[in-house]
Amino acid sequence: MQRDLIGNALMLGFFYLHYFIIIPRLYFKQKRLLYLLSILAGFIVICLLPSPAAARHQVFLFIAVVFFSLLLRIRSRRYQEQSTRHAAELATIRAQINPHFLFNTLNSIYALAVRKDDATADSIVHLSGLMRYVFRESGDQHIPLQKELEYLGNYIELQRSRLGDTVVIRYTLEQQEAASAGIAPLILISFIENAFKYGVNPEAASRVSIHIKVFKKALYLSVHNYKVVLPQHSFSSGIGAHNARERLELLYPGKHTLEIKEDAHHYQVTLIMELL
Repeated sequence: MQRDLIGNALMLGFFYLHYFIIIPRLYFKQKRLLYLLSILAGFIVICLLPSPAAARHQVFLFIAVVFFSLLLRIRSRRYQEQSTRHAAELATIRAQINPHFLFNTLNSIYALAVRKDDATADSIVHLSGLMRYVFRESGDQHIPLQKELEYLGNYIELQRSRLGDTVVIRYTLEQQEAASAGIAPLILISFIENAFKYGVNPEAASRVSIHIKVFKKALYLSVHNYKVVLPQHSFSSGIGAHNARERLELLYPGKHTLEIKEDAHHYQVTLIMELL
């Protein structure tokens, strides 16, 4: 009985030793020989103590402890890596506010102010809301959906003000009920940015259509633009459709469908995702 208590205590101690010290310092650092030797040493110490009748039970329990703690630690590390990757990607997105876009927006606001246009105040409000969201409210893993929609609305209205009559912008937002759901911040903007990035040329017929529909715990996004010939020295921003797809896979695995269609003249993005 006393040997069993000692054996169980040692087994529990080895679990924590293996989980917190041996795996991080040896297994994860590719010191596989030292790792195997430490497992062997633990096996000898723990399995020599019980009586021969209980030895088989201790062996199986030891193996279970090793594999279970290893599995838990690997899973924990993957989750931590995903969280770190998400934070890094979000920081990258926040840092990629296009200086060219901001410069042109400020120039547009200045031009409105010179003309004493009534739209000057609204443009300043939109720009202020956009900057406040990016630098103050988008640092969390999840934010209220309404804040994300307000951010998108501010961005689109600034583009409308900046581009004027050179592009037809159609933006519709449907909400069947009050949107109390949450969403990962800046998860939608890349698709909208790309529409303005590749679909706007002041010297060509440009049209951008954006439709968002929210119903219960689902969001539908449709973005369409005509492909235009871009100026040779055009500027662009955003992480692009490829990285946006990877971020969706990371944050919404099995909870979204993304379809991107394009031909010589059109580019269409359709996204359906479950909300939090």
